[in-house]
Amino acid sequence: MPQIPPIQFEGFNSGIPWAILTSKSPGYPYNKEGTRQSDTPDKWRYGVALPGNRYTPLTISIEGSTDFLSNITDEQIAEACASLQPFLVRFDNCYVSIFTIKGEQRMTATASGVELVKPSK
Repeated sequence: MPQIPPIQFEGFNSGIPWAILTSKSPGYPYNKEGTRQSDTPDKWRYGVALPGNRYTPLTISIEGSTDFLSNITDEQIAEACASLQPFLVRFDNCYVSIFTIKGEQRMTATASGVELVKPSK
């Protein structure tokens, strides 16, 4: 099967440049044997729901130890989603890659940064 080239975030989200933040977590480096190599994250993963793609979930990774949304806790994310007042985020240089593993379609995404978006009133 031919490989699909990475798709720009907005193209994957029906032109909408933002997404709903659903989670965030650090990613740590591991060796081939599965042993963690450091207590310092080498990336951050941000879970989002894409409103322009039927709220499809997507995890977007940003390389480096910096949490760009360090002022937002997991509890705040959960509360914001439950109260239907979610945090909206926009990613810098975000691309989505689609691939197949054992006949099942999967997605992954990378970006260079993320910021909160103020909802329009």
